[in-house]
Amino acid sequence: MRTTLGTAGADADVRAALRRLGAKFERNYIVHTTLGHWHDIMGEMVARRVHAVYVKDGKLFLYAPDAVWKNEMRMSAPEIVQRVNNYAGGRMVWEIAFTRRARAEIPDEEGADTETPAAYARAVKKTGLNDAEIARGASIADVAEDAELGKRIRRAYQVSRKARRLKEIRGYTPCPSCGRLIEGTHCHDCARAQQRELRRAVRRVLRAQPWAKLADVVREVPACDALLLGSERADLVREIANATEYTDQTSDNAYMITMLHRSIPRDQVTPKHIRLTFWELRNELVTTREFWEEMKRKKAASSRK
Repeated sequence: MRTTLGTAGADADVRAALRRLGAKFERNYIVHTTLGHWHDIMGEMVARRVHAVYVKDGKLFLYAPDAVWKNEMRMSAPEIVQRVNNYAGGRMVWEIAFTRRARAEIPDEEGADTETPAAYARAVKKTGLNDAEIARGASIADVAEDAELGKRIRRAYQVSRKARRLKEIRGYTPCPSCGRLIEGTHCHDCARAQQRELRRAVRRVLRAQPWAKLADVVREVPACDALLLGSERADLVREIANATEYTDQTSDNAYMITMLHRSIPRDQVTPKHIRLTFWELRNELVTTREFWEEMKRKKAASSRK
């Protein structure tokens, strides 16, 4: 049986119903489902900066906040197209393009089933403790000289043990790294710590070799991929550009920005490369009112010709 794009996880009745509703409905379903899972496809690091807005004529239109991110998305276009099509289950898009308007984020459809804090607190309260745990709480409380303080210590210990017992009952397992009880196989805190260290490692390579391409970085940081590299490169370009004046086109910062933005080594950087880079990143660089007034005058003079 043919599988409708984006419905590989659905049962046969759902896939059959989609096909009966017609090709147009099926297509819209594919696009809506895929764009709605942009965070899952690209990861939080990219998705919180770049938004997938719509698909038209085989093009995936993205909203990027600035020229730095547009440049990184263009460099990563083949991987983006592949990831999107892999999620959709077939060839949904052929290339990427950019739009000036961002779309409002799609609410999480799973939110309705999320346990509320009040419901969780009630579940913890109903969870029982064994005699040993009760005795342990009492012995800890007895250390306190103040009776009220001892009561609070005992209550805090019991709540902590009940919360852990509830997680064990619900099938939570210890994180291999920190031992914290987690749902599933990934500890978000440890994953974030690992991601931060990975980002720092990539940043160190880029500072040492600003022109580095993916193959160069992977030799130093094997876990790096094109999107992680693009994200770190974009953030580093913006960081340096925000401390560099537009007119300062002969400084070390000017060369650093150009090497990062264009992925070329210093001995190949020309004044023209720097001028083009600075013009593309003009909104990120430090500028003055006089600079923008001069740009307006030049634009007006050009339009009169």
